[in-house]
Amino acid sequence: MNMKQAMLIVTLGFSSGAFAADPGFYVGGGGGHARHSGGLVGQIENALARSTGYELLSADLVDDSDTAWKLFAGYRFGNGFGLEASYVDLGSVVSRYHMRVISIMQPSPDFLVDGHYDLEAWGISAFYEWEFSPTFSASVRAGMFNASQDYFQLNTTIYEYPDFSHSSDDTVPGFGLGLNWRVTPSVDLRLDHDRYQGIGKRFGFDAEDTNGRFDVGVTSLNLAVRFGR
Repeated sequence: MNMKQAMLIVTLGFSSGAFAADPGFYVGGGGGHARHSGGLVGQIENALARSTGYELLSADLVDDSDTAWKLFAGYRFGNGFGLEASYVDLGSVVSRYHMRVISIMQPSPDFLVDGHYDLEAWGISAFYEWEFSPTFSASVRAGMFNASQDYFQLNTTIYEYPDFSHSSDDTVPGFGLGLNWRVTPSVDLRLDHDRYQGIGKRFGFDAEDTNGRFDVGVTSLNLAVRFGR
């Protein structure tokens, strides 16, 4: 085989492989790393700047990343398009803010509050898959997810400040990219990056506020099993 013949085979593989994903069901799962963003420190600063009772001394996101894992099941229609349902454990986040009471009393009582957030999401996405060869493909996906946030806070100072817990659910958009290696006709190895936007409501003390809003990015390595192969 000369160089021209090899180049022709590669070119045909790319041009004809865009719709080469085999139809059928698959299931899988895996794990990876979640990073949490969304400006929680700024949300805390803005909320306490409007407060007439407390003055913020400091605020920090103590731990903004964690281990994540997911489970998924989907169906390829055979023309590049498909649907996938998934559950994702988005890990935990820890915040810490230090505030004191605005008072004529000296010294004024101060509170050091640790906030703990546990996040998860489940939903369904539509995807399109480009198969560059019989073994390698790339995909893009977008969908809607029900995202849950479980929150509790602990005061770590000697002054009494109420401990608090709260849970919330929100419908949020999620989207992602993936690279797929078809290790065998029935087993795939996937490298995915997914992003979930606007989980929770902004931090605040008003009725429409709650404990904090996050964007979460997840990079994961997954195994998938195809049925009927």
